[in-house]
Amino acid sequence: MTKSEVRAISIDKLDLANKATFLDIGAGTGSVSIQAAHDYPNLAVTAIEMNPDGIAIIKENIAKFELTNVELIDGLAPTDIPDRCYDAIFVGGSGAHLAEIIDFASDHLPAGGTIGLNFILFENAMQVEKLLEQAGFKEIEMVEVGVLRWHQLGKGHFFKPNNPTIIVSATK
Repeated sequence: MTKSEVRAISIDKLDLANKATFLDIGAGTGSVSIQAAHDYPNLAVTAIEMNPDGIAIIKENIAKFELTNVELIDGLAPTDIPDRCYDAIFVGGSGAHLAEIIDFASDHLPAGGTIGLNFILFENAMQVEKLLEQAGFKEIEMVEVGVLRWHQLGKGHFFKPNNPTIIVSATK
């Protein structure tokens, strides 16, 4: 699950305030989809995930938060994604189909549409940067976010780090 701090930055980079449609590719447990749908109730959210455990968690959270603006697709990206335009696309997981997903995003985002992607591996972030450039995306930005959480250790406390996340964003 995307940590809340990373999720907040990722959603911010997508600039969803004036968008009508949002696609979450490789939704995982749905934390980004659920947060976006909750924070932007007029946003039509489409989430695609292939893992049955993730699908079950997303369904639970759609019900828990009483969301009516989430369409959940049990399938593989990009082949099972509905063929329509999206104002913003987030990629949390690519299932080794990163090039095809970037091609899909390029074809299905309007001018001014935004894309955001999260990675923990540097090599994947560098690969997507080249793919975004080749597909004509602009304003490509990368930030690395490291979140440390406060923990007790005996009589003292320390900050335990989580894995850093590379957040890549760009505009069509």
